Amino acid sequence: MPSTLSLSRLAIFAVLAAISLPWLQSRQYTLSLLFKNKPENLPEINAFSSSSLKFTDKPGLRNCEDGIVVPEDGFAILSCDPGRDLWNTVMGTFYHDHGKIPNGKLWLYNYALDFDAAPGTEGENEDEHENQTEEKIVQQIHFTDTPPNFSFHPLGIDLHRASSTLFVANHAIDGSRLEVFILDTNGRIPVARYVKSILHPLLPGPNSLIALSEHELYVTNDHYILRRKWSLGALFETYAGIPGGTVVYVNLNEEKEVVEMRNVARGPFANGVALVNETTVAVAVTAAAEVRLYKRTGDSGLTYLKAIRMPFLPDNLATEKNGSLLIAGHPHPPSLDKTVHERRACIGADGVVPKECWKSTAPSWVARWSEDKGVESLYITASEFGSSATAAKDVGRNVGIVTGLYESGILVWRE
Repeated sequence: MPSTLSLSRLAIFAVLAAISLPWLQSRQYTLSLLFKNKPENLPEINAFSSSSLKFTDKPGLRNCEDGIVVPEDGFAILSCDPGRDLWNTVMGTFYHDHGKIPNGKLWLYNYALDFDAAPGTEGENEDEHENQTEEKIVQQIHFTDTPPNFSFHPLGIDLHRASSTLFVANHAIDGSRLEVFILDTNGRIPVARYVKSILHPLLPGPNSLIALSEHELYVTNDHYILRRKWSLGALFETYAGIPGGTVVYVNLNEEKEVVEMRNVARGPFANGVALVNETTVAVAVTAAAEVRLYKRTGDSGLTYLKAIRMPFLPDNLATEKNGSLLIAGHPHPPSLDKTVHERRACIGADGVVPKECWKSTAPSWVARWSEDKGVESLYITASEFGSSATAAKDVGRNVGIVTGLYESGILVWRE
């Protein structure tokens, strides 16, 4: 007959097994993608009616992590960083000579000029396009009033259009932070006037963000353990699925000083964030291979609703006009790691990565989710445009973009 001690141990084991079963199932699914999504196993899918690579020869328009479309103005803002080859705090690249690391750039892509027909010339887009110069279609956003030695390595961005307030997650060399600018696109060149840098203990690694107003936003932190502080610990947090990532509610005053900041959700590798509608927030939880939906509460807190399992590791999110989510991400993390290592190997003695090394070898996956149709794959490739990080679309003009974390230019598409 079993002893009381044996029964107690068995009971404890049973309780621990019951508690850990959901975690084990989640890890099993996520880690299985490392084998299932090997590049040679991926189908080549392109559900777009047309797609093309653009701006691949612009040196500063590469390694674009985020991109947002502004349908009212017919332009997109792209968050790009040629310095990502030498400085990536998420993937663990820290080049020793900081003076040789180029700053990132923001670009304004005027897709309305690129695609809209002039009045009375519908159907003559190609002729119209020939009359437009690339310099007008895509322009670097110039900064003013920035502090001396301003270090800029952008990830997530968002624009509160009514106030022209531009928020940027910046993984600066001297510490990650949230940047606030005022964007002016009415002049000959677009200008972002620097307003403030926000550093806070609750923003150790800001990744993605969504503006709720000119002074309120949600910001994700991808990790609790940062690669720049303890690389092995950060990797363990990722692959063990430890919920060290956070979603933070930020409230600023008119001077952009912090009035309130608090954690409102947690998850393993919290990444992209988007408003599905006025009451629902979507968060890409990369290390769990899912997108989680939350209900906004009266105090801007978040209450968990459900998870959408993804066939790849989601990165950034964007909401279409009809409430569907566009989700871009990484099918095979080992291939992305390989790309990162290849870029490091290409760094010359002068700190320059030659152009022949700019092509990403990591596969891409773009999908759409809607409540009625679930997850639909739009674009899967292991050979064309790599390392997809963001997909966004202007539904009215039927123009979409895909950015690539380690890719040159962007992919522009229509349906």
